[in-house]
Amino acid sequence: MSPAATSAAPLAETLRRAEQARRAGRWDDAAAAYRTAWESTGDPRWAGELGLLELSLRRYRDAAEHLRRALEGGDALASGASARLRGALQQAAQEVVEVAIVVGKPEAELFMDGRRVGQGFVTYVVYVEPGSHEARATLQGHEDGVGRFEAQRGDKLPLGLALKEKPPAPRPAQPAVAPRAAAAAPGPAAGGTAIGPAIRVGGLALASAGVLVGAGFAIGSAVKDGEAESLREELLATGGERACHERASVDDARCPELEDAIRSRDALGLVALVSVVASGVVGAAALSSFWWAPAPERGGVRVVPQATARGGGVRIEGAW
Repeated sequence: MSPAATSAAPLAETLRRAEQARRAGRWDDAAAAYRTAWESTGDPRWAGELGLLELSLRRYRDAAEHLRRALEGGDALASGASARLRGALQQAAQEVVEVAIVVGKPEAELFMDGRRVGQGFVTYVVYVEPGSHEARATLQGHEDGVGRFEAQRGDKLPLGLALKEKPPAPRPAQPAVAPRAAAAAPGPAAGGTAIGPAIRVGGLALASAGVLVGAGFAIGSAVKDGEAESLREELLATGGERACHERASVDDARCPELEDAIRSRDALGLVALVSVVASGVVGAAALSSFWWAPAPERGGVRVVPQATARGGGVRIEGAW
């Protein structure tokens, strides 16, 4: 038996057990089997099935995480599955806190409450339970970037983490020499470059907020697209290709519903695109400030995200 057949057999058995457990109402067993299939293959289809079961079990944080992972691999999903998973993700996200984190140095490793999130990215979307949390970015030779926040159910928070290089080790003392008479070179004005951290952290926080807004509108656009597609299929089944064009079918109440769904889809998609592009511009400007506005030797800037289900923002504290 070939290695491919050997590996396919356990997967088929795992999926068979998952489906049997789900039909029998043993959702915990079904979720455990789909988790095994997802972790062993990385197939987004099994992440989606796992997320749907976790939503039914009210494991909202895990559900949101796995549903999002499934939607990121949308090309592998069956037709119509994306809209169903997006609706489930919206439902799960309402029960937890959604945090968009932008890390000043993508090579840094990101942790949330001590749990490793990942490495090698600028932007992360993380789901946590309501309450107090700490995000920490670590990189050798740099001081940790730390962000602490408290949030309620349904909140969406932007968070920027800046990492500052550690000062070099002090050099051994040199013998004193007679000073030369020379004009002192002007040093940097006190706090003259402290605006750099403010620009970076504030800009990254705004960029992460744009990512969240764009993602929300993108999900809304996809849901409207699913509604429009369902209405179009119903009308084609009853009225044929001329549905909503012939006089008899124009009066069908579903025709204006279809037009409204299409308009809403297009509008939401446009807003999502603008939000993502704008956040990319702001994020790029913030990251470029590492070159044209380096951090000062002392001092610092502290970012405090302020967000609730009713609105929010970012407060930047420091001196410059």
